[in-house]
Amino acid sequence: MRTKFSGILTLLLAFVVQFTFAQEKTVTGTISDEDNLPLIGVNVIIKGTTTGTQTDFDGNYSVNPTVGQTIVYSYLGYQTVERAVTASTTNISFAMSPDAEALSEVVVTGYGGRTKSKKALGYAVSTIEAEAIENKPESDLVRTLNGQVAGVQITGMSGASGSGTNFFIRSKSSINGDNQPLFVVDGIPFDSGTNIQTGFQGGSTVTSSRFLDLDPNNIESIQVLKGLSAAVLYGQQGRNGVVLITTKNGSTKKMNEKFEITFSQSVYVTEISNLADYQNRYGQGANNALNPGFVGNWGGRLDVGLMIEHPLSANWGDVFPQFDGLQIPYVAATKNVEDFFRTGVGFTTSINVAGAGDSGSRYNMNFGYTTEDGYIPGNGLTRYNIGMGGTAKLSNKFTFNGTATFSNLRVNTPPIAANNAAGSLTIFDRLLFIPRNVDLPNLPFEDPNTGASVYYRTD
Repeated sequence: MRTKFSGILTLLLAFVVQFTFAQEKTVTGTISDEDNLPLIGVNVIIKGTTTGTQTDFDGNYSVNPTVGQTIVYSYLGYQTVERAVTASTTNISFAMSPDAEALSEVVVTGYGGRTKSKKALGYAVSTIEAEAIENKPESDLVRTLNGQVAGVQITGMSGASGSGTNFFIRSKSSINGDNQPLFVVDGIPFDSGTNIQTGFQGGSTVTSSRFLDLDPNNIESIQVLKGLSAAVLYGQQGRNGVVLITTKNGSTKKMNEKFEITFSQSVYVTEISNLADYQNRYGQGANNALNPGFVGNWGGRLDVGLMIEHPLSANWGDVFPQFDGLQIPYVAATKNVEDFFRTGVGFTTSINVAGAGDSGSRYNMNFGYTTEDGYIPGNGLTRYNIGMGGTAKLSNKFTFNGTATFSNLRVNTPPIAANNAAGSLTIFDRLLFIPRNVDLPNLPFEDPNTGASVYYRTD
């Protein structure tokens, strides 16, 4: 009896072992992306265990689960997929779908386009998408970011069209050194310095920003890397922070359409924001006495009915006979400063052509034209931008990316700054302190014979 029982027990154990081994099976498959290209390094894990593998260069994998277990497939930037193993399961192959939310948490770092998740970064990152930049009433790309990034201070060196821009992350870090962050455009370091233009005895000195070379309508996204830790990736150049700019030509973003053309135009106006509150009681002179050779408004009263010589009578009477010996009332020209400025108008035109192929390749071409007349007479800019770029998948292991950009910028400006010791030639210095009785907007400014400048003073 005991022998018979032992035989039955041995047979039962053998059946259990055979059943257990029968439930464990090999599952193979191929994982691809949305373009049916193999995904390398997809994590393939048996749920609830530490057993798993990764896909190879061809997207293939092999695991040994048991019937009833679940296989979890995960890859950075794609939606996680779970598949149950049944008795008939031998192959699980499919294409993973991009996860838009996960993609937004990926930050491109380093010159080579390395990526990290935001959680893995040791510094703060702010991202600005194209929608917040396009069609803004501003020709300077950096100034379109004003008020959109926390901890960033953006100030213009002047209100004139084409003037320079200062960009500081978390205030200045040096008293007399360079405080501008490092700008990287499509993976290439970009000179964020200024173009200094000097002429007219130093009076026309103006700093023109290199940011004007970039077309705001051709920007895909901007990422601002804050903190000293950003210098780990970029060395000494990144000590003041890093700004990563991706243009539409250098974008690798998945397109929803095979071919699309985008055309946009915008019109904007610029005006001087405010002026001083001028008095209209005293005119040119000093010590309450009329003095045509004095720059200042400490002269005689303007309401006593005096007659004075026209400002151009003494020195320009031979060129303008109508003013030779002319006497005019000594009264206030109440809008002699306000009427000097004008309402500036800016126009932008942008055409973007983009397309994508079935193999994951894509291309982008962009043309931009910007013209802006500043609120200062004689001030304005004209810019042409032409760019192209694309991505081509040469094989499963090789991808080619390339961009090319051409920018032509011309800035016109009158003397709006001065650095000469002989006397200030800046418009703002002379204009804002002009005597209240000088009707500047109605005075000739050019010699009709020689084209030389005409001014009511000789110094």
